[in-house]
Parts: sequence; structure tokens; C-alpha cells
Amino acid sequence: MSNEKNLSLITSRLLALRDHVDSSYLFPTPEPSARTLIKANPFAFCAAVCLDRGTKADIIWTIPYWIQQRVGHFDPQRFYKLSLEEIRGLFDALPKKPRYINAAPITFQDITRIVVEQFSGDAEAIWKDRKASEVKETFLSVYGVGNGIANLALILIESAYGVTFSDLDHTQMDIKPDVHTTLVLYRLGVAPRVDQKDAISAARVLNPSYPAQVDTALWFIGREFCRPSNPVCFQCPMYDICPKVGIVVSRLWN
Repeated sequence: MSNEKNLSLITSRLLALRDHVDSSYLFPTPEPSARTLIKANPFAFCAAVCLDRGTKADIIWTIPYWIQQRVGHFDPQRFYKLSLEEIRGLFDALPKKPRYINAAPITFQDITRIVVEQFSGDAEAIWKDRKASEVKETFLSVYGVGNGIANLALILIESAYGVTFSDLDHTQMDIKPDVHTTLVLYRLGVAPRVDQKDAISAARVLNPSYPAQVDTALWFIGREFCRPSNPVCFQCPMYDICPKVGIVVSRLWN
């Protein structure tokens, strides 16, 4: 495990890197118009983030765009009038589908219902002038959404929508422990295993006042450099302070 001095260096480096990651990077998609839709339409954001379960981010953030292209809108009030079977038809017609294709239409219908019935069709009202804990509870009430997705929603709301939760909220905001963040924290020597609970604990150790603040940098490093096999260590911004736990030395020379 990294010592206290190295932990401080790791935290500082991660926070500096976070400031250099453009918010557009957080919504990877092959369609620039899909990213525009996500940023301009809070309901598109809510729908996509609730579907982010075991599917590549590039697909998840493009789903609202594909649906919009098919039906000509992305309006929760109009989706609210559709039956589950009609919504299922929209998902069946997607060029690329979410991993849990049977659950996805139910999730979509549920977030639509919540936005319409609880927030009068205004998805932005989910987080406007509300505490992070309240926002998280709303997302957790959506079918299929767990702590990881709810945490991610909070992180992205701050990063992309100009929202700043309170310092007290920040202490309770955790990273989303996914394939990228868990592996990077392990290789940095902060987490003892590639494990979701260990990753959450490690982020709390790194930045106790705002654990989720290191999420963006960890995710960026995981996508760009810290791959499960053949990691690109020499190009990684953490190279000089990373103990490279679990990496076979010969791989560094590939």
C-alpha cells in the first residue's frame, strides 16, 4: 500500500488532472449530436445515466440520440403516454443495445414516470436547489439503479451542469466503482484489491472531504492508459508516483 506521503502526491495529481479533463470527455459517443443532446436535455441525461449498467459508455450516451432520431423528440411528457411494450419496441430498434435489454425499458419507463409525476416533466428539477442526498435518493428510486449509478449521476451533474453541491454534501459523495476506477486505485497501491468496496474506501482515504472528486481522473486514466492488459504506463500522468501494483514488468516495455 502507498505511504502517507505518496497518498498526498497521488491525490494532488488526480485533482490536477481532473481540472484538465473536459466535461465533454465524460460523455463519450461517436455522434457529436448525441453529446449535444445530453448536455442540452436534462431528461436525456437522466435516462442515459440510469441505463449505465454493464454497457460501454459510448453506447449508453448515444441511446437518447438514437431514440430521438427514431421518434423525432426526447420529451418525457410524450414518452409518459407510451406503454411498456411501445417503449420496448424503441429499445429493440436501437442499432446497439444496452446489456440488460429486458430491464432497460422498465428503467426508462420508471425515470420517465418520476420526472413527469414528481417533477412536472422538468428533469433538471431533480437536482435544482436540492441536497445531494435528496438527488441520490431520487435516482435510487429508479428501477435498476444502485449506489454506483446514483453516485455517477451526482458526479456528472456537478461536472456538466454547473451545479455545486455543499461541502457537507461532498463528504458523502463517493466515486462510482467501475472497471476503470477499481483497477486504477489498486495499481496505485491505494486499494488492496480490485474490488468495489475497497475502491470506495480508497477514494475516501485519498480525499475525505470530497471522495467523488477523484472519480473523473481515475476514470480517464483507466480508459486512456491503465488497461487490464498492456497498460500504457509510460504515457500515464501518474507514472512517476505509481507503484504499478500487479503489473508484470515485461508489459511496461511493450
